[in-house]
Amino acid sequence: MKLLILFSIILFVNPTFGQTNRLMQNKFHFAGELKRWKLSFENFNLKDFSITDTLKFENNDKQDFKNLKQFTDLYKPIITYSPDSLQFIDIYSSQINLEKLGNHFKATTDLDQTIYLCNKETKYWNRIIFRTGTSSWIDEIIWTSKTDFLLVGINKINGDKRIPVIFVGNTINQTLLEYEMKLETCIQTEIYKSKKLNKMKIIGL
Repeated sequence: MKLLILFSIILFVNPTFGQTNRLMQNKFHFAGELKRWKLSFENFNLKDFSITDTLKFENNDKQDFKNLKQFTDLYKPIITYSPDSLQFIDIYSSQINLEKLGNHFKATTDLDQTIYLCNKETKYWNRIIFRTGTSSWIDEIIWTSKTDFLLVGINKINGDKRIPVIFVGNTINQTLLEYEMKLETCIQTEIYKSKKLNKMKIIGL
């Protein structure tokens, strides 16, 4: 009982405590699937992130489910499915317009990045967040459960310094918790390229 009261007091005094803990609960992913991304930064430590915003999915660019098969036939190797395969997140199609040419693909690229979530069961296919490619973008996405995922990327500060940003997403509540790096010395020293892009022979990237 005393522990429950103490925890309630902590949440009242610091309402972001539970949200901050959401990031630390996922720390083992940064030693696994996201290790390459983490190592692209100097002085990276999850303890140096703080929550800066809670965002709702934008839901302002609904996609037509009639086009789903055509879309997945083209982009399936580089979209990321949930563990039960009912949902996928697409971080590439808005930036990389693909055209199949024989045994390879030709890419026409754009700077701005729209992140889409598709749920095949509920027929939801919509934009969840937008990133301006000149100053911020998402590098990678992984699912941590059937309904939870991590988006990781960068924000530019002081010109061209790239510092990490992490979004903890939930498809049930349609929310994104945004965590930003507090230390300006945590800088990305090499451009990260997801291994997913190696699954397709793409000319023009």
